[in-house]
Amino acid sequence: MVMPQQGQADVNELCRRLRRRQVEGSIPTAKATAELLRTLITRFRHPDAAALLTDVRNWGIQLQAAKPLELAVGNIVRRVLHMIREESRAEGMEEEKLARATSVDEEAKQPGLLSRAFAPGSGFARALSLHNLLDAQHLDALPELAPLPDPEEGLQGQQALLQQTLPEPSDQSQSGAGSTGPSKKHKPGNWAGKPSIVEQLNEFIQELKDIDTSIAAHWPDQIHANDSILTFGYSETVLVFLLEAAKKLDFQVVVAEGAPRHGGQELARRLAQAGMHTTLIPDSAIFAMMARVNKVLVGAHALLANGGVMAGAGNQLTAMAAKHHAVPFVVLVGLQKLSPLFPHDPSVSFNDYKSPADVMEYSVVSDVLDADYEAAGTCSEDLHVHAFNPVFDYVPPELVSLLVTDIGGHIPSYVYRLLAEYYSREDYTLERKELSDIAMRA
Repeated sequence: MVMPQQGQADVNELCRRLRRRQVEGSIPTAKATAELLRTLITRFRHPDAAALLTDVRNWGIQLQAAKPLELAVGNIVRRVLHMIREESRAEGMEEEKLARATSVDEEAKQPGLLSRAFAPGSGFARALSLHNLLDAQHLDALPELAPLPDPEEGLQGQQALLQQTLPEPSDQSQSGAGSTGPSKKHKPGNWAGKPSIVEQLNEFIQELKDIDTSIAAHWPDQIHANDSILTFGYSETVLVFLLEAAKKLDFQVVVAEGAPRHGGQELARRLAQAGMHTTLIPDSAIFAMMARVNKVLVGAHALLANGGVMAGAGNQLTAMAAKHHAVPFVVLVGLQKLSPLFPHDPSVSFNDYKSPADVMEYSVVSDVLDADYEAAGTCSEDLHVHAFNPVFDYVPPELVSLLVTDIGGHIPSYVYRLLAEYYSREDYTLERKELSDIAMRA
C-alpha cells in the first residue's frame, strides 16, 4: 500500500526532529512515536491486518533509521505490531467460534430420520408419548411423505424410503453456496479491527505519561526507614521514585556526580530542595562509600533481551563496586525501554559519543600541543590527542540484582517472558521484508 504524501510528510517531520535531537529521552521519544502511529492508523484506510502491518513496519523502519541509538522507537513500533497481530488472531478465533456455533444450531434444528419416518402419514402407527410431543414442533416443516413401501419389495423399498426422508436443499443454501459477497462485519476498504488498535494506543500513550509514577508506586518494596541509598548521575525516574518514598519515610541519599556531565549535582540539588538528607560525592569515592549504603538505585536507557541494561557512562563501575560489597544493584526502567535486541548484535550500535569538550577543554589541548611542538621540534601533524566521551555503559545481567518496572519487580532472567508478552517474535527485526501469514477469515 502506497502511503499518501501527507502521511510521508508526517513521518519525515518526526525523523527530522529525531536527527536534530529535538526529541531527547526515551519517554518523549516513545510518546512522539506512539502518537504519530495513532494518527497515521486513524487517517488512512487498510483493507486488512496484513496491509496495516506492512505500513506500520515501513513507518517504523524509517523512524528507527533516523535515530538508531534511541531503541524506544523500535520498541513502540514492535508493540503496535503485536497489538495488530493479537487483534487479528482474536478476530479470527471469534469468527471461527461463531461459525462453529451456527453449524451446531443448524444441525440441532434438523429432525432425525427416525422422527421423520414415524411422522403422521408415513405409514407407521405409534402411541402418543413425550418424545412424540417434542418432535411435534418439526411437523409443520416436514414434507409430506409417501406411504411406506411394501416390505416384500426388499432393498428397493428401503432405498425409496430413505430418498423420501432426506431433506431437500433449500433455495437459500443453494444461492449462498456460490456467493462471495462482502462480510457484514468487515466494511470494504477498511479493517474492522482498527478501532480496537486505536483504543489500545490511547491507553498505551496514557501509560507512557504516567510511567514514572507507576514505577514509583513500588517504592515500599525497595526502601525502608533509615536506609542509605546510593544513586549515580541524574535520572528523572529515580528522582520521582525517591521523592515519592520521602513522603512516608526518612532515609539518606548519596549521589555520585556522574562526571563529565555532572548530572548528579542537579539531582542532589532537587532532592535537597525537597528536604531530603542528601550527600554529593565524586565518582572516585563510590567504592569507598559502597560499604556504607544499603542499596543502589539507578535509571537506565534501555533494557536488553538478555537482562542487561544500557545506562549512563559510569554505571558499570558502580555495579562492579556494588557486586564486590554485596550491595543490591536495582535498576528502575519502564517497559517502553524493553528491547528484543542483544548487546552483541553486530547490526546495532549501542553507544554514542558526546563532544570531547566535556572531558578536556580545547584550550588545554592546544597549549599541550604547542608546548610539545616547541620542545620536540616535531611537526604538529605527528602530535595527536584522542579524547573519548561515551554516553552509555553496558551493565551485564550478572551485575543487576533487580529490575523495577511499571508492572513490578523482576529478576534479569525473567526478561524473556516479558518479551513474549509484549512483542511478537516475527517483529524482533524490523528490517525483515517478508511478513508472516495471518490466518483471517473473509
